[in-house]
Amino acid sequence: MPSNELDANKQTALRFLALAFEMKMQEAISLLTDDATWWVIGDPERVKVAGPKDAARTRRMMTNMHRVLPNGMEHRVLGLTAEGDRVAVELEAEGEWHDGRTYRNRYHFLVQIRDNKVSSIREYMDPMQIPV
Repeated sequence: MPSNELDANKQTALRFLALAFEMKMQEAISLLTDDATWWVIGDPERVKVAGPKDAARTRRMMTNMHRVLPNGMEHRVLGLTAEGDRVAVELEAEGEWHDGRTYRNRYHFLVQIRDNKVSSIREYMDPMQIPV
């Protein structure tokens, strides 16, 4: 894949994540393919957001995120790698939970790009950092 395509994929992934962390969900959702999926590491029995989500559940989860993190999260990219249609993004983020508690975590996102849109997100983070 030419480097300009890899750069475009990186920019799409970074823009999508920035919009999501800033709680600009309608803009972030506009960067998803119609069939985009999201998977979050963890046991869905213990962590509500864990497990696979189809396109409808992905959009619903994103739309409802403001309920738990109303002001979004500050984030800092630690690493970025792209190969083919996949972009790996390592980052750390911090925000204020809806009840005033501070939430911080480190993430690895594997973002798949198709036709300049996000078609799949695989989210790896420490599920023990999520207030339950």
